[in-house]
Amino acid sequence: MALHLSAFLLFTLSFAGRYAYGNSNLNRVCYYASYNPPPNKLNATLCTHIIAGFSSVKDGVIDVGGNGKMYTETTALKKQYPHLKILMTVGGGGNDQGFSSAVSSPGSRLKLIASAFSTLGKYGFDGLDIDWEFPVWNDNQPDDKDNFIHFLKEFKIFSDFFGLKFLKKQPLLTVAVAAPKTFIDKAYNITEMAKYVDFINLMTYDFHDYFWYTPFTGHNSPLFNRSVEQAYFSTLNTAWSSYYWNMMGMPKSKIMVGIPTYGHTYKLLDPSINYVDAPATAMGIYGGDITFTEVCKFLASGARRVFDSESEVPYAFKGFDWISYEDQASILRKAKWIKSQGFGGAMTYDLNSDDFSLICDNASFPLHRIIYDVFTN
Repeated sequence: MALHLSAFLLFTLSFAGRYAYGNSNLNRVCYYASYNPPPNKLNATLCTHIIAGFSSVKDGVIDVGGNGKMYTETTALKKQYPHLKILMTVGGGGNDQGFSSAVSSPGSRLKLIASAFSTLGKYGFDGLDIDWEFPVWNDNQPDDKDNFIHFLKEFKIFSDFFGLKFLKKQPLLTVAVAAPKTFIDKAYNITEMAKYVDFINLMTYDFHDYFWYTPFTGHNSPLFNRSVEQAYFSTLNTAWSSYYWNMMGMPKSKIMVGIPTYGHTYKLLDPSINYVDAPATAMGIYGGDITFTEVCKFLASGARRVFDSESEVPYAFKGFDWISYEDQASILRKAKWIKSQGFGGAMTYDLNSDDFSLICDNASFPLHRIIYDVFTN
């Protein structure tokens, strides 16, 4: 209770002064998760870092699967964009992804680290991003929490001694981390993590989605909570999670606040009941996830857009279909808030879900352009 109250007080104080100061040196970290569009169609000016994926851990070593061609073409972007840092991400959503056993002992950790350095060097990457979703949480192995820290520490030690020799540079080390409090408390030793990572990519999205146990609509990535949300539900938003990570020991300069370019879809129980928290019976169109290009097509078909002035994100509906998404207005607010609060920058997931086909706007990647304009202006 005391911890929850402390977090609430921190949130209140930060909210009150949320536009009081800023950060003029902000990172724009962009995940790139498939070959659509191909790397040569990306506007890498919009990003300071691109994180390409996904590789996996198989038998204790990095397995790039069929991504070799994409990796080679992606790191080649540095010739055209010399400012750009490109990292490889390992892992992904849903389960342990082989991390638990790979970090369980000094020998297995060294094996994984050596594999990582070899892979980074082979494809010309500038660093490694770990997307383990999530230590302890999915496999109920309590040792994951400490073993993950051991891995991060040993990776950095290896970097200090061998990075310049093998890679001609010290590779960046970043971690994609959970946003809900229950995940955070169980999975991470934040004060120790902060010693070893260059930054974290805070996944401040997927706060609400359709499941049989949550059969109602909700915002994918609200900036703030709504006044009707109480107790735990009031923590399921971007601002609260960002403040909590900072309060628990992660410097603001190392927190890249997540912004999704995709949305979630729902099938309404009753088309006339179409507000936030409306009853839903299933995932909606496009199988539950929707790109910004698909959002624009949905709006063009006659859907009604509503902007939630409390959470500062939009939603739209038409008939039985209901979607939560981001647009230029919501991302403008998030980018300004990130800058004003002194966080290290923004992380977007992902480039692929932004509109690169000129369906929504007369310029490609319109959502990423908003972040670029706010951060560099």
